[in-house]
Amino acid sequence: MGEVRCFGCGAAVPDVAGPVHAYMLSAPGCWALYGSLLAWRSSLAGAPGIGTSQYLIDTYAVQHPTNRDRRNRQSVAVHLMSLCAALEHDIPGTRLRHLIGEWTHREHPLLLPSPPSFALTVAGVAADPPEARPEAVLTWAGSAWADWSAHHERVRGWLSDALSGALGSA
Repeated sequence: MGEVRCFGCGAAVPDVAGPVHAYMLSAPGCWALYGSLLAWRSSLAGAPGIGTSQYLIDTYAVQHPTNRDRRNRQSVAVHLMSLCAALEHDIPGTRLRHLIGEWTHREHPLLLPSPPSFALTVAGVAADPPEARPEAVLTWAGSAWADWSAHHERVRGWLSDALSGALGSA
């Protein structure tokens, strides 16, 4: 089986036919790798597992900003806010799951420029053995957040507004 580059995140992924997400556009092989990680994610337990799961979801979403559709703009913005909240403010995944629901129904602009490439991708995490994946997911999340550095101040502003100054109560 050959490989192709995912036009969303740039990962070298299997060249396969198959489904993709409705608006987070990617190569089918990339979506399949992410799906394999979702199966692994179901084995995670407790608050640490929820945090790892949220990092996984957030990171994949922010690495697929390839569609100008309102849902995709919203997804990228909300998942960047979630990464910022977790990485910079230690807001746990259990709380983020509730907050994301509140953030989702707001209008967000297309963030341009989006990163031209990503240092780490879903392919690297999927290649790791299951026992190494929690740390790999955290590293991937930090890397993806860093890749969006041109928009950090804007995202921090959105987060601050969304939380109405409640960052200290996380």
